[in-house]
Amino acid sequence: MIVGLGIDVCAVARIAALLERWGDRFRDRILTERECALVASRTELAAALAARYAAKEAFAKVTGGGRGVGWHHVEILGGGRRPPEVVLHGPAEALVRALGASRVLVSLSHDAGIAVAVMILEGPGPAPP
Repeated sequence: MIVGLGIDVCAVARIAALLERWGDRFRDRILTERECALVASRTELAAALAARYAAKEAFAKVTGGGRGVGWHHVEILGGGRRPPEVVLHGPAEALVRALGASRVLVSLSHDAGIAVAVMILEGPGPAPP
């Protein structure tokens, strides 16, 4: 059963401007160390960051605002030849469980200067009161 669906788009040029202004400070603010390692070798760094930024925003939308969840509580791993994978930590994992989801799916894409992410929560749904 689909418990929730979230989508977000992000302009790659916006992320490129933030990278130019803030450099690694911006990257380190929104990505975990593992995510940083995954995107480090990407030729289109801004596009890779924009897709992950959009995914984290999609997480906020699918969870109704993601209250108490920070950038580093949601990791988007994989990419390249592997499908993207969502790894949740601390409050992000607790929030998803409270919503009755047992699985989180994500799809990322970027083209024509836009990155997009779709996130789906699957599970039995919340327990009745």
